[in-house]
Amino acid sequence: MHNAKFEERDAQVLGISTDARPTQTAFAASVGSVPYPVLADFHPKAAVTQSYGIYNEQRGTPDRAVFIIDKSGQVRWKQVYASAADIDYTAILARVDAL
Repeated sequence: MHNAKFEERDAQVLGISTDARPTQTAFAASVGSVPYPVLADFHPKAAVTQSYGIYNEQRGTPDRAVFIIDKSGQVRWKQVYASAADIDYTAILARVDAL
């Protein structure tokens, strides 16, 4: 639903988790599919999420976060969330529009 609004703005939505690809596939199937690619930060474990400063050592998983990265690879905005329910897609779209 929200993914199409990002695509209209020439923005690519990607997910990333430290789960292995088979676990990601099973999760996507359990929720009826995910409308964007989900990347595996599995090996070496959490190398990408650590480099972005969102890996939670105590939990062994990354924090929920949204990054807006421009086409040159520069992080333009970052927000960490307590849960997925806290993510406000309208506010994120407004940030994309402001670039």
